[in-house]
Amino acid sequence: MKRISCIVLCFFLLASGRGESENVFNAGKQAYESGNYSRALDLFARSANSSSTRTLSFYYQGLVLYELGLYYSSYRSFRKVLLTADGKNNQVYEKAIKNVVIITDRLKMVELAGSVLAKVPSNLVPSSVSDMNHYAQGVYYFWKQNRARALSHLKSVHPGSQFYLKSLFHIGVLATQRKDYKEAAFHFKKIMNLTRGKKRYFDIAELARLNLARVVYAGGALETSISLYSRFLSSSPHWLTVLFEASWPLMRVNDTTVSLGNLHTILSPFYQEDMVGEGYILRATILYTLCKYEEMRTTLAQFFKIYDPVMRSMQAERSSIKSSESFYTAYTEKKGLNSAFVNYVERDQGIQNKLKVQELLRNERTQLARFNRNPQVQEFAKNIVDVDRSLSRQIGATIRRLHKTRLSELLEQREQANYLKVEIVTGEKELIEGQQGLPPKRIVDVETSVAEGYRFWPFIGEYWEDELGAFVYTTESACVN
Repeated sequence: MKRISCIVLCFFLLASGRGESENVFNAGKQAYESGNYSRALDLFARSANSSSTRTLSFYYQGLVLYELGLYYSSYRSFRKVLLTADGKNNQVYEKAIKNVVIITDRLKMVELAGSVLAKVPSNLVPSSVSDMNHYAQGVYYFWKQNRARALSHLKSVHPGSQFYLKSLFHIGVLATQRKDYKEAAFHFKKIMNLTRGKKRYFDIAELARLNLARVVYAGGALETSISLYSRFLSSSPHWLTVLFEASWPLMRVNDTTVSLGNLHTILSPFYQEDMVGEGYILRATILYTLCKYEEMRTTLAQFFKIYDPVMRSMQAERSSIKSSESFYTAYTEKKGLNSAFVNYVERDQGIQNKLKVQELLRNERTQLARFNRNPQVQEFAKNIVDVDRSLSRQIGATIRRLHKTRLSELLEQREQANYLKVEIVTGEKELIEGQQGLPPKRIVDVETSVAEGYRFWPFIGEYWEDELGAFVYTTESACVN
């Protein structure tokens, strides 16, 4: 009899507790609908302790935080909805998935949504948000370098989805990574066709055009590459990059006039401290084919004058700045790094995006302080601190890698510059000999070799890295009268 009474009592208490949590949740819902967000957050934090109202409490908590402009915390709350999904609240899973993907995509952190969705049972993902699910997981596996799974998800995004263009872009990048330039070109062209005349897609259209120009160049279609580069306007955010990159195919088809014109802009005093040392080497190489040895000497002298101090500074920085954290501090505080490298980092869109996200998170954490008695909010604030530190390490590691790469490239360029100085003497000798009896004109093959692994144009961002080994171009010699 006592045992039966105990069971009845426990059932009564459980039912009573469930009823109380539902009352607290409903009160929170009313506070949210009336715009009393502070009270709503407190009530949802209480009702989230009960399994019967936990999922719905997290969902409405996410809505409240979004209304307050606390977007990352809102994402974390919707994330909890998905991680506690048990099939009992199907009505909110669709909206939670949609909110998680949209918020993280705007924060340029959509891989976070993908990592969560990879853990959600497929039967709990409504078909209405399957495109968002595939896009987020595709980006997640893209960053995990699991190309097979990334492609599987990205290719499942329907053309009608708002994330279709971004999915196409990632597919194009994956094709580029495996050097399938034909497929990469197909996807970048598709983006350009779909965005033609639509100003709201300007950024991704410009990026697709830039990558298309690169892959057709890598595939050997020089004239097509030149045509694509020529379509960029000076207002493009990629203008400096375009001018420089277009100079290579122009040189290879012997259009030295336009190539030198591009380089004239790049090597102007305005860009002098923008890590464009390779431009001096390219200009000197073109001048060599034209036998303009005095101009060549002047160009190389400018290179040594500008970049020798930069190289010495970077070598000293390499010795004094050891860790990723130190590189992050040196860059953000603008102390300890030379201005040319700092300017280069400031053109790296990937780093700048992470810095903007970091600033947003820090502002959000400051705003969360007014809800410091709320345990859920305290958890979000603590997570922001962890993410902030992680971003600092990521940014510092990227800056450190770029510093190492750029220093290596500058040292290689200096070796090429010294080699070209020797070639001036050789060329002048041949010119003198040629004037004493060689034929009036010659067609010559000029081979320019580049050290293995030398990067001619690292993409400003995270998606591109092109390597050239050696190339041969034919030009009419201007050395013999």
